Amino acid sequence: MSYSWEPQWIRKKFKISEGLEIETCYDSSTGLLLCPLCVDISKICPSYTEPTSIIPENAPYFFSIEDVIYHMKTHSRVESKKLYVEIEEEEETEEEETEE
Repeated sequence: MSYSWEPQWIRKKFKISEGLEIETCYDSSTGLLLCPLCVDISKICPSYTEPTSIIPENAPYFFSIEDVIYHMKTHSRVESKKLYVEIEEEEETEEEETEE
């Protein structure tokens, strides 16, 4: 009996709504999915037919496309907060320059 995991990553498209698709890596042996924002899918699963057995480090794995979508939404929230902070800092700098 073996306790190791050898994934069989293939690239797969999932249609989530009219005109909107997510392309990510799908492990045909376990059904796991990767977040395409966390992992470079062109390195992990470059082909739609030829599986690869690369195990990505520090990558989140998901059981359903709904889980991947929810996770991807958290990316946009985090990135928008960072953008807001950066804009706020730039405004303060501009205000200081106009006062001088």
